[in-house]
Amino acid sequence: MDDCEYDPDEIPGQWAPGSVADELEKLGDKPPKGGKGRHGQKKPKDKRENPDFEDMPGYGGIAFGKDTEFKPPAPPSGPSGDPPKMDFPDLPKLSKDDCQEALKKFVEGQMCYGSKPAKEMEITDVKGGLALHLKMETFTENRSTKKKKKPYKGGSVDGPENGEPPAPWNVACDFKAEFKDAKVKKEVPHTAKVKKCKDCKGKGYEKCDDCDGWGKVECDQCDGSGVVDEVNCPFCIGGNKRCMDCGGDGRVTCDDCEGYKKLKCFVQLKVKFINHDDEYIYETTDLPDELVANVGGNVIFEEKLPMVWPITGYPVPEINKKSQEMVSTHSKKWPNELIHQQRQTLRGVPVTEVHYKWDDQNLRYWIYGTEQKIYAPDYPQQCCCGCSII
Repeated sequence: MDDCEYDPDEIPGQWAPGSVADELEKLGDKPPKGGKGRHGQKKPKDKRENPDFEDMPGYGGIAFGKDTEFKPPAPPSGPSGDPPKMDFPDLPKLSKDDCQEALKKFVEGQMCYGSKPAKEMEITDVKGGLALHLKMETFTENRSTKKKKKPYKGGSVDGPENGEPPAPWNVACDFKAEFKDAKVKKEVPHTAKVKKCKDCKGKGYEKCDDCDGWGKVECDQCDGSGVVDEVNCPFCIGGNKRCMDCGGDGRVTCDDCEGYKKLKCFVQLKVKFINHDDEYIYETTDLPDELVANVGGNVIFEEKLPMVWPITGYPVPEINKKSQEMVSTHSKKWPNELIHQQRQTLRGVPVTEVHYKWDDQNLRYWIYGTEQKIYAPDYPQQCCCGCSII
């Protein structure tokens, strides 16, 4: 069966420096200068020679080291059934006393803020409202395959003699949680074969690059002369010193098979579960929009379906329009990914703009989120650390 070298009863041995091996053909008539070796670094994967591992049924054209994507089954054409009921409740607003207490608590937690404005201020206007946080999520799955190799250290091998490999999208693989990114790598059943390592020709070792197989290199202290200041060089013997890369053996363990001489080759399936999300903030005051996304709010509307419906009938036209755009975009944006589930959430984040007077100044601040966080960039008594406010 071609050059497959699988023996279920074999216990592979690992080559190690000092093991009996073929005589190396040394380059040149004397040890070279050191410095061109890998010095403990592994040979780059793109410099290693791959074994002759033929394509498997259903997996033609894939290669070592490069993922090939496979298109998923056809996605649903759109949301099915009746649209969900869309009720949009009103949310409570803050009183003047609530606003003043929230600012007092905020100031108490600031090391360099004076408390007088928060205690003495006169609230002149309270504008309560909602910032709207629309979030669209699409939870998808992407599958790709590539040829994979690893040192064969013994054990059973599931090869094509056990049956035809299942198609990429027929390999069982479940996600642990919806709307969470995850990655799974699996060996495709019935695709494995054991091959002789082509990089080392099945020996388990390669000739050391630094010493060209000599096991020693020219001394860099005496330039190979063996003499420094008319006395024997204290760093070498006869102008040469032991090669540090191979420890004096002249060989190094093959990086590809790790000295086991054979490789297990198989088709690897990589499954990526991806949560794509887009957000839109609708906020009409001067509060920075980015503050809204990461604070508590109240869910006004939420739907979770294989394909969601766009929001319609909300009293803010911008939300209806943005929902339609997001739903349309998410339905066709990832053609190589299978859509498992979509979720659309509209949150109302309370935002109250408070206008007040203190010390003949007209000022304002914002209370936002269910946590009642404060944004008060022009609070009148602020100073740097180390200052005192009288």
